[in-house]
Amino acid sequence: MSLSVAYLSQGKLYFKPDNQAVREIESEFGRSVQERRLQNERRQALRDRSIRAMLQPPTGDRQNTHTEAAVPVHITSICRIEQDQLLYTLESTELGGLFQYNPTQQSERRLFHSTEFQIGFLDFSKKHQLMACTKNYPTGISNLATLELNDHRPLDLTEGDSIDCAPHWSDRARKAIVYQSAGVSRNSQGYVVNRAPFAIMELDFEQQDVRTLAEDPKSDLLGPQCSADGWLYYIRRPYKPLGGFSLTQLLKDLLLLPVRLLYAIFQFFNIFSQMTTGQPLINATTRQEVGRQPLRTLGGTFFPENLPKKHRGETDAPALVPPSWQLVRQGVEGVPEILAKSVLSYDLAEDGTIVYTNGSGVFAIRADGNGSLMTQKNHERILVGRAIEGVTVLTSNTENRSS
Repeated sequence: MSLSVAYLSQGKLYFKPDNQAVREIESEFGRSVQERRLQNERRQALRDRSIRAMLQPPTGDRQNTHTEAAVPVHITSICRIEQDQLLYTLESTELGGLFQYNPTQQSERRLFHSTEFQIGFLDFSKKHQLMACTKNYPTGISNLATLELNDHRPLDLTEGDSIDCAPHWSDRARKAIVYQSAGVSRNSQGYVVNRAPFAIMELDFEQQDVRTLAEDPKSDLLGPQCSADGWLYYIRRPYKPLGGFSLTQLLKDLLLLPVRLLYAIFQFFNIFSQMTTGQPLINATTRQEVGRQPLRTLGGTFFPENLPKKHRGETDAPALVPPSWQLVRQGVEGVPEILAKSVLSYDLAEDGTIVYTNGSGVFAIRADGNGSLMTQKNHERILVGRAIEGVTVLTSNTENRSS
């Protein structure tokens, strides 16, 4: 069975063809943005040195203390558009853009870029030849929008003081989009101080109506997708209010206070040792902690927890999110069925195959001829990566089906 996937890791895009090794896809446009910024910094540094040379007497050779830092360029969202074709969004400190990539030809085509707005959470409908996306605003809200591939201006679909994101075209007969939505509350200064749990909504273009498909006052329901046979898929995780008080977390912080204080003292003397002797206090190879890197998730930025070993599962592909992050599907009766635990992101292929990630590995759940899914213990691992934030299926065993 053919299965090719693409995934995001810390703002970088990777492609895994069927039965081939993983390779990174580097944006030519993103590299050009970094090169232009670097050239500007070098010219400014030369001008600064010339001014200092005129104002200061010569004192022999001086070391160039100017450090060149690359402009951060992040690929923030991906989706499939055609067989072995990708759409992705790119963001930098100066602009954002939409790009199309052909992994087979290894060619990138810029559709548009803009300094006025940024989009994300892409999903393309081959049937309607229209892309659904999220349009982000500096006020802390986001609305849904649609965009034709030959257009440069997204058309807003929703409005209001809410967070509407992760739109996905429904595979049912009518023209509709499912998405996650949460209302926000603000203080007297206008800053967002809290949000409600994410619920699953459906926007019906034909009926011009919005209705709730699933909601839970104790859970965030994220990343909905509807299959052609009527199943609703989404990630369910416990809801935590923004800045809410937690007695358990307070007690944990109090217990860890002496440890954190000793660690801070050690780091102070460790830095002092490196400044004076050039050597750290402990000559040991330190590995990078994945848990210290923030992950971009469907529900916002998440800092992976130090999970107990019994919850980590695969030793070489440990889960970066707790088991309470569950991939579920829900039928017309409305009873959720748990398909996998410790799920950070997932995608649904046209043949019913599900691909998901726990942050360190990518796994597949394949459907049999009757549409039934294999049990969790028989999930197939596709690859092992690091800090995987999003995954999408490019081709599956029914890659030539029309959607």
